[in-house]
Amino acid sequence: MMPITQENLEIRKLKNIYHKTIKIYGPPGTGKTTTLVEKVVRKYLAKGIDPEQIAFISFTNKAVNTARKRTLEAFPKFSDKQFSRFQTLHKYCRRYFNENIFDIKECMIDFALEETIIKHTDKRLDDEGFVYKDWSLSIYDKSRNMMRPPIDVYKEESYKEDNIDLFLKKISAYEAYKKSNPQNPLIDFTDMIERAIDEITFPPIQVLILDEAQDFTPLQWSVIYKIVENVKRVYLAGDDDQAIYKWNGADPKYFTTYFPGRKVVLRQTYRFGSNIHSFSQMIRKDITDSIEKEFRANPNKTGQIKRYLSFKEINFTKYHGSWFFLARVNKVVNQLRMMAKQEGLYFSDNKGNKSFNENEWLAIRAWTALTKGKSIQKKEVQAVYKYIRELKDASFREDYFWKDQSEYAEYNLEYLEKECGLDLPEDMKTKPWMHVLNRNFIPSRKLYFISLLKRYGQKTLDQSPKIIIDTIHSVKGDEADNVLLFNKCDYASDYNRKNKQERIDENRVMYTAITRAVDSVHILYAKDRYYYPIGKHYLTYQQEKIYHDRSKHI
Repeated sequence: MMPITQENLEIRKLKNIYHKTIKIYGPPGTGKTTTLVEKVVRKYLAKGIDPEQIAFISFTNKAVNTARKRTLEAFPKFSDKQFSRFQTLHKYCRRYFNENIFDIKECMIDFALEETIIKHTDKRLDDEGFVYKDWSLSIYDKSRNMMRPPIDVYKEESYKEDNIDLFLKKISAYEAYKKSNPQNPLIDFTDMIERAIDEITFPPIQVLILDEAQDFTPLQWSVIYKIVENVKRVYLAGDDDQAIYKWNGADPKYFTTYFPGRKVVLRQTYRFGSNIHSFSQMIRKDITDSIEKEFRANPNKTGQIKRYLSFKEINFTKYHGSWFFLARVNKVVNQLRMMAKQEGLYFSDNKGNKSFNENEWLAIRAWTALTKGKSIQKKEVQAVYKYIRELKDASFREDYFWKDQSEYAEYNLEYLEKECGLDLPEDMKTKPWMHVLNRNFIPSRKLYFISLLKRYGQKTLDQSPKIIIDTIHSVKGDEADNVLLFNKCDYASDYNRKNKQERIDENRVMYTAITRAVDSVHILYAKDRYYYPIGKHYLTYQQEKIYHDRSKHI
């Protein structure tokens, strides 16, 4: 009889995991989420399993919300609350801790100001959407997720923004900041995962589904192993070709190799046709450390691949549907946003923040309504007054003047003149907004609104835009009818200065970008100092396409 040792116990544990685990490999657009939801609906809910006995964990809130929505559509008798285990891993663990969460936006800015890393006069603080990101603390978080000493991870980074002394100083200050109020200590997301491993006994459930499994870190997998101990059936789904979060410590080998299970490959993409499929495979060939998995293009589609040397060359009116404008880093994303504004395009980022100031747009709509003899409400009046100079005095802009006014009261131009301090010359009362809203309204923003209204009209600007401009990482898991990819990078992400493994990882990022497209891919190519060499993939694609087209006519 084999003696019972720790090693034997681990072997038995892994065998047990293998027999209850199915690993689903899903290339882009092959329906991973749909497959997982069908498992939930047909195999469990349809057979009377309580929703509380099903955990659906994914890397992003969007993936979780999509799964929950589709499940509720199939079983409307259940409520949203009954699917409380449909969460990101961090939220799944959050329920077990009472401490306040370290808010990435507010707390990081406060920390940076307190440590004089940024100054109170920093103009970025005027931007409501500004989030401070510190290189050293990112590497520190990466080391925690990799379960390795911070100094070791620091030394392996090919690009270093801080020296070792400053790196360690920031880590010490960060940990002290979280504990600075003993009565109200803060915990960050990584703290929760670390503590869950040591402190939490997860309850038994029927099934665990882990989506986007390639994106989880060794630390997060340690929690997943612990959850799995009390689960009867496990489904993992992912695609190691789209493992683009290694910068945060993610390791796709846990999905492909370390976590045992029976393998299933989805082999039909429903997203794109032969041209986009062929082009994407040119890039995938350079991902030399992935699991081999062939999949077929959508036979009902072909798709287009276009290449440009200038943004102005692109005829956006020729292509219908939604757009992603994507770049590798935020610095280049900002360049795309400036180019889009110069062309008068209406867009947002992936979080829904529109390309214009919402308060300015409210003021424009409100003044336009007033000139047409219509009445507006308090919030709209306050928006107009923020940008209009012609008031009897500044007190009419202050909140204390409006605090006792009803939110639903109606104000026309005549009433605003008599009771609310509006003091416009007669000839200005019917003038368009651009001649009246002259206070703190930057001329370039005015010109942008004029371009937008000329191109789209007011009705469209009140709706969500069809163009999203953001990083490749931000749209992972999503799709758009058309994808514009800008190949420019920065020093840290430059392909030519990276080693072999880092280049493979960059290929994954570009492969993920290309495979977001449903109908067309547009390459905006710039031979900049720092760039991703997607031109070679395009030339290879063109050569093979010409050869294929000629072969068909022989």
